[in-house]
Amino acid sequence: MSKFVRPAAEGADPFGTARLRRGVLDAWATSPARFREDANAEEDLVLGGYRDRLVVELAQNAADAAARAGVPGRLRLTLRDGVLVAANTGAPLDAAGVESLSTLRASAKRDAPDRAVGR
Repeated sequence: MSKFVRPAAEGADPFGTARLRRGVLDAWATSPARFREDANAEEDLVLGGYRDRLVVELAQNAADAAARAGVPGRLRLTLRDGVLVAANTGAPLDAAGVESLSTLRASAKRDAPDRAVGR
């Protein structure tokens, strides 16, 4: 039997993304140099960091999610109208995962020594 994650009600912010966004915008407003640093880091990632590793990264994330949930890992990649859609089994994304995805080089996985990263 498969479990599906239900979408949050409209207007809900279950992962605290409004707080994250406000913190980033405040940091950029008080430090234009910080904004430039973040923009440069994002550009570096686009141009080189994950350019040739996107599918590998998706597979590693799926394996990590399955391991956290203690279930067999499955990853489905579908190309729909030029958009790559990834779906996998395992633990759903939580607030710490969302925060990691919205920050550079601040993985939630690093803080847990018992978690294997990038299987």
